[in-house]
Amino acid sequence: MTTNTANDAERMVITRIFNAPREVVWKAWTDPHYVMQWWGPKGFTSPFCKMDFREGGKFLCCMKSPD
Repeated sequence: MTTNTANDAERMVITRIFNAPREVVWKAWTDPHYVMQWWGPKGFTSPFCKMDFREGGKFLCCMKSPD
């Protein structure tokens, strides 16, 4: 198991307020079907996304450039 050794100077917190119900925002971030619709920079697509939120799970999201 990996130990997190980041100190407070290395941590980053991003906060954003969405004008949407909490359940909708949660689903947008946790349902692969929805993540594939918005993940990545403008012009990129996400043809594949798989998420496992269990402890030790993995997140795999493919981004395809317009090129």
